[in-house]
Amino acid sequence: MREKLGFLVGVWLLLCGFCFGRFVVEKNNLKLTSPDSLKGVYECAIGNFGVPQYGGTLVGTVIYPKANQKACKGFDGVDISFKSRPGGLPTFVLVDRGG
Repeated sequence: MREKLGFLVGVWLLLCGFCFGRFVVEKNNLKLTSPDSLKGVYECAIGNFGVPQYGGTLVGTVIYPKANQKACKGFDGVDISFKSRPGGLPTFVLVDRGG
């Protein structure tokens, strides 16, 4: 009985006492083609919202709003429409996140 208890405690310590984990930040590149003042390739982190599509490419128009740049409020009162035109490229809104 004592050996079984010692064995179970040993297994419990092995499973619960020595847990390791890691957090991986997936990185990607953002390539801007216009305007000329921002043209270039920038390293960025991926925001995986949902199932990531590995190896995919997104092409569209990036809009950086002049107001509400941290997106803490809705964009209902903004004079720019973020909706994509029918048959056109999708629109991406670039916002600052974090403090």
